Amino acid sequence: MEFQIEVNNKHITVREGETLLAALRGHGIRIPTLCHMNRFSPTGACRLCAVEVEGKRDLVTSCSFPVEEGMKVKTNSRRVMQARKSLVELLLSNHPDDCLYCQRNGNCELQWLAEMMNVKERKYFGKKNTHYPDYSSTSVARDPAKCVLCSRCVRICEEVQLVTAIDFISRGNQTMVNSAFNKGLNISSCIHCGQCIQVCPTAALTDISHQEKVYAALDKKDVRVMFMISPSVAGSVAEAMGLKVKDQPMDIIAGALKRCGADKVFHLGVASDINISEEAGNLIAHIQNKENSLPLLSSCCPAWVRYVEEFRPEWITSLSKTKSPQQILSTLIKTQFAAEADIPMEQIFNVAVMPCVGKKYEASREENTHKGVSETDAVLTVRELLQLLRSSGIDIRNTEGEALDDPYVQSSAAAWKLGYSGGKAEAVARETYRMLGGKMDTFKFNTPKNIYGRKETKVTIGDHQIGFAWVSSISDAEEYMQQLLLDGRKDIHYVEVMACLNGCVGGGGQPVSRGFEQVIARKKLCAELEKNCAFQYPQDNPATAAFFKDNRFKPDQEITRNWIKTDFKERTVLK
Repeated sequence: MEFQIEVNNKHITVREGETLLAALRGHGIRIPTLCHMNRFSPTGACRLCAVEVEGKRDLVTSCSFPVEEGMKVKTNSRRVMQARKSLVELLLSNHPDDCLYCQRNGNCELQWLAEMMNVKERKYFGKKNTHYPDYSSTSVARDPAKCVLCSRCVRICEEVQLVTAIDFISRGNQTMVNSAFNKGLNISSCIHCGQCIQVCPTAALTDISHQEKVYAALDKKDVRVMFMISPSVAGSVAEAMGLKVKDQPMDIIAGALKRCGADKVFHLGVASDINISEEAGNLIAHIQNKENSLPLLSSCCPAWVRYVEEFRPEWITSLSKTKSPQQILSTLIKTQFAAEADIPMEQIFNVAVMPCVGKKYEASREENTHKGVSETDAVLTVRELLQLLRSSGIDIRNTEGEALDDPYVQSSAAAWKLGYSGGKAEAVARETYRMLGGKMDTFKFNTPKNIYGRKETKVTIGDHQIGFAWVSSISDAEEYMQQLLLDGRKDIHYVEVMACLNGCVGGGGQPVSRGFEQVIARKKLCAELEKNCAFQYPQDNPATAAFFKDNRFKPDQEITRNWIKTDFKERTVLK
């Protein structure tokens, strides 16, 4: 039911049951918040969304107050504006004064609020926070001194990712967000998804930077720096910098990195094609093994793998044992490419550019490090890549593109699908269909219309039906897997899981943004870029075809186990 309410002496139409905040924002009225997140129940913790409602003695928090017929609201009265300004001034009273060299300078919500509330001087003087930063993790850095207790990181860690690696401790003015027993994120239940970074309004949570390692490598004459660009990164950079598909963003990124001093820039999509083909083969073997009680689970997402190792070790045997594209290409560069190019392995420095913070953790895993040498030496997120280019004085919008380097120069359209939720499931389905002798012109992969939650489809091959499903976020994955077990279903054979909502386009290493508009734009760009690929399927890619024609890479060969296969194990952490 719809009715009207009066807001700032004007009438607007609202729907019964919606919150005052949603109604006001729906009519273009800007209401500041720190604690509010879409799709989450309101808490009213920050109080910044307070408005004045006629008949109410106190200001009410619009995020948790439902609309009522006939109500009269003031959003910009003197009382409201003064209350909001005082709240911001109190937050600033004990906040560190290091804005000039803070990672979030210019993209900090506390800065925005101070400007919005016209805060020009320090009115309150509180004791500065002296909490020590935590740099123990391989992916996420935490600086409690910059925390404003908005609860967003706590809620996404607990409600969406189900790990509760961080939570509120103590009470009153001693309250802070901390990991279990204050032991550091490195031994906590953190799965390195980086979603806490995405929702943090300040620099209380940031990623562990690898930029200095890359700068140092670029400066050494005896080091050959090899960059690997994930296909989804091209879509992310294009969205962030306003590039179009016709601009060929992958080539522009390659040209920019060559100007930074990169020796080679490779297309990570080649390894994605290898990964897709391998997982399709694994799926066929998994289906033929009648003893499997669970479907084959994708293992590209390091956060999902970490979650299984920590919380669901009984599912480890169902995880695909194929290495992620990042680790496959890193291994090939330091072995196959190094031998063919006559470059000592020790001189190669692999840099992966990824949309994911968890890839930093994946690069440090023990199975991806051999005799003290990592397969991937550094991982740059999309944020770090853009910062690297800015620091080097390169305007990517005015950079001439260059072709990527042989032999890992291009990918099939399938590789681009790995950037968004459901894309890998479709890519593996297509490859499985081809391997089982299906005619590709008759292949059908129907995508359900629901925006969130689980999605399923069936692919018919002869007299058989193979079920594919995909979910994004750990909470959806956990719920879906438990339902499969509870119902005893055997009709789903492959499940793609991405820890981040919407997949890698919403990854923890993407540029920080409050809304989903950027995520949708990145997915759209990836879908458009895949249409420009010369090859549709992994086996059409000459680099992939050459790889599988090499007799060394048969399933029973030891080199296959070392180069493109991996293992997972149960991990015990503080919970």
